[in-house]
Amino acid sequence: MLSRQSNKQTQEDKQKDNFKPEGVILSILDFINSNLPLFVINKTQINSNKIESSYNSQLSMFLNAQRSMQTFLFQNSPEQENGRIPDIGIPLIKSIINNNYESIFDIECKRLNIQLSHVKEYVYGNTGGIQRFKLNQHGVNLPYSAMIGYVENQTSEYWIEQINMWITNLSYNGSETNCSWSIEDCLKATDEQYYISNHNKSKGSIRLYHFFKQIF
Repeated sequence: MLSRQSNKQTQEDKQKDNFKPEGVILSILDFINSNLPLFVINKTQINSNKIESSYNSQLSMFLNAQRSMQTFLFQNSPEQENGRIPDIGIPLIKSIINNNYESIFDIECKRLNIQLSHVKEYVYGNTGGIQRFKLNQHGVNLPYSAMIGYVENQTSEYWIEQINMWITNLSYNGSETNCSWSIEDCLKATDEQYYISNHNKSKGSIRLYHFFKQIF
């Protein structure tokens, strides 16, 4: 289990929590939390020109293979009204039967590798993860979504510290990202394997659940 240090959610924070998920959202979180640690990348089936996409494809297939009685599935997310496409969308099966493919929970995935020049895009940048949720470009009008960090080197703890440092720096000077930042956007530990972050966005607010998967 990941370290629970200074960013651990306090009891007072929990009492102020307006983002308590219920029903199918809780089921999705529990399912990912239980099955993501079991996921193993098949290195022989990685497209070297599309590494992250290869990870996403394998992860979606793996999670769907683990499903039994779940009422949802994992798929390539349909293009949203703003033209953006999250990596993985989760629609309800009963909705698909009725020709409604709208996702009720989006997942954006990013590689975490100190050798990548664009590693800060977990937070912001041309394909910035958290930034796109804050701008309502991913998770459009959704109260909950998630991010998955593919940890290719270092540790999950290392990257959580880096992510919170990037967010803290943006709280002082983040004008180039077209959205406002504060330390309230930082990741906080929970009693589960995942971390959480709460964000104001252009329309309403959103809670993100952050999962980290050691790849190699």
